[in-house]
Amino acid sequence: MSTHPPAAVEQTEPRSYGGKTAEERQAARRQALVDAAVHLFGEQGFATVSIDAICAEAGLTKRYFYEAFASREVLLSAAYEAATREYMQSILAAVAPHLSDARKLVRAGLQESFGFVKRNPAKARLIMIEAMTVRSQLGNMYGERYDAFVDLMLQFTQPFLHGPKVPNKVLRVMAKSAVGIIIHLCQSWLANDFKQPMAELVDGTERVFAGMGRELGVKGYA
Repeated sequence: MSTHPPAAVEQTEPRSYGGKTAEERQAARRQALVDAAVHLFGEQGFATVSIDAICAEAGLTKRYFYEAFASREVLLSAAYEAATREYMQSILAAVAPHLSDARKLVRAGLQESFGFVKRNPAKARLIMIEAMTVRSQLGNMYGERYDAFVDLMLQFTQPFLHGPKVPNKVLRVMAKSAVGIIIHLCQSWLANDFKQPMAELVDGTERVFAGMGRELGVKGYA
């Protein structure tokens, strides 16, 4: 019988290159492809952008494209989801300091809604314009993202409702109308290369929302 102690099990760690593991490098490549797709789909349209063009923009080969995405359509969904998530998060950050003041909340939300579009035209075109033409490729995601914006609108509105009770279904129609107004104005603004001053868009939309606020008995408007 051997009297030698059992050999210690060698602990192996993930190999890293440049301080990054294989998983981290794979995630970085995936993000580079998503960023490239957001830019190209927003600037040129999904129908005209090839996988080769996306890879060139990202500085990657097709091998890495297919490592991350099964098809161009799958990448489209990832790009749309990333752009809409960033848009929503920017609005959430803008209104966070004003959750107890309806007027300030609405103004901050509108300023950021239009401000994000002005600062990020490619992302905005993907969200507001291109998504309309590729709804079939996006599947349920288009409706889900639209509903998420409606839910956000309702989330901010509910705490201020102190007037007559409005049925939830009616309230949701009003929220959908509010989201639709912003989308339509952004579409026109993008199509006209931002010729109209943003202040006019904010002021005009704020007045529309003020009318809804009075109808709902929102404190600060009623």
